[in-house]
Amino acid sequence: MNLDIRIDGRSVELAAGSALEMNLINPHFDYSKIPGSTANLPTFPISRRNQQIFGYWEQPQAGAILQRRRFEQYWGGHLIREATFVLTEAGPGGYVGQMVEALGEFFGDWQNLPLPELDLGSLSMATLANGELIDGGLIAAAFPVIRNPDFYGTNGASISYSGKVNDPSGQGPQTPMIMLTWLLKKIALATNTTIDGAFLNHPVYSRLLLYNTRALDGATQVTVSKHLPSMSLSELLLEIRKLFNLQFDFDGPARRLTIGFWQDAIKKPAVKDWSKKAVGQPLKTPETNTRLQLSYELDGNDGLMKDKPAVMADYMSAGSDPNFAGLKSRFSTLLTDDTTGRTKTAQIGITTQFGQLSNTFSPRLLFWNGIIVGEPDASPESGFYSLYWNGANGLHENHWQELEDMRQNQFYVKQSMNLTETDLAMLRWDEKVHINGMDYFVLSVAVSLPIQKPAECLLVAV
Repeated sequence: MNLDIRIDGRSVELAAGSALEMNLINPHFDYSKIPGSTANLPTFPISRRNQQIFGYWEQPQAGAILQRRRFEQYWGGHLIREATFVLTEAGPGGYVGQMVEALGEFFGDWQNLPLPELDLGSLSMATLANGELIDGGLIAAAFPVIRNPDFYGTNGASISYSGKVNDPSGQGPQTPMIMLTWLLKKIALATNTTIDGAFLNHPVYSRLLLYNTRALDGATQVTVSKHLPSMSLSELLLEIRKLFNLQFDFDGPARRLTIGFWQDAIKKPAVKDWSKKAVGQPLKTPETNTRLQLSYELDGNDGLMKDKPAVMADYMSAGSDPNFAGLKSRFSTLLTDDTTGRTKTAQIGITTQFGQLSNTFSPRLLFWNGIIVGEPDASPESGFYSLYWNGANGLHENHWQELEDMRQNQFYVKQSMNLTETDLAMLRWDEKVHINGMDYFVLSVAVSLPIQKPAECLLVAV
């Protein structure tokens, strides 16, 4: 059997004795970024086939334009890895490049641009019905009533402001709030990607709204980007992930992002038994941060958040261990009135009226509820789901309990494993493996093809 490396579907000619060293990384355990696997590739020799594949790029006349190529790695007919190939050097010695899982470039030029700078088009106010704007068969934006007497600062009384944002009468500020599911699908369409999965299809989370305080000021079109929080697309995804403990599965070649729930993977039993593949004795190290601290950044421009309300408190695991695994999301939510149950805030808005365009708002989420007792309504709680960390139906109970239970007893193991090329081809990061009485997630695999020695694996016990 031979190593087969394909660029854009065409097999590259390799020098005799070529090897491929891979460092495969599980992307589901790092909440600060989406890490990708890498590989050190052999140099591809100058040959007629390789020259055709790489467009004779070693020749000065070939110009400077380099395109990223689809990379496939096969062994004995098994597809081991799909990723992106980046050519870094070409000359008499051959073609030199890298295999990368360029997850940080998945959305191209849009990846790190602030959301308010993206060209997301506009929505016509002429289609407003029942507090909703429909686009492509989906709710694109909504206008929930928010009790906010401070929207105009001290100037509200001078214009007889009712204290309601998005008053159905049309009086006062109208601030559209963009539906998260629609926004992600709009971004996917614009970047030639696909975004799907259990999170987007969820009956409640598919109705999440991005809170906004910028008024239309009489505009008949909603310019979508003007009403989005000041954060990049990468930040949007990562910060939402921290709330709902999401699982991101990127398929680079297919340009597909599937968003699910990580606690579902934790609950599943192991599907593979690697006991007979273990070589020698494991090296075991403890988890030093067994407790969780889950929190979010509050909007300091909301007067109701100046003294942190009890309902917005962090979640902290019980116990006496002073060490925490801390996770803070930039997204938070709003309060509701104890008497009416309606959503409220005390925040000066963004409007041309009274020179309020310099104001800002932090990322916050609400559930869109439609018309409730004659008013368009959005709230931080909906059915069995809450955007608060604590309490029944809270974020911790719904999405973090399984990981917390896992961390209470988890430890790490460095283990040499006699893995085959088939094992590598069948490796899924969200599936556990069973080894000698214990179940583990695989955190990383360092291996070389052709396989001539055991792979070095880092495992985490569950």
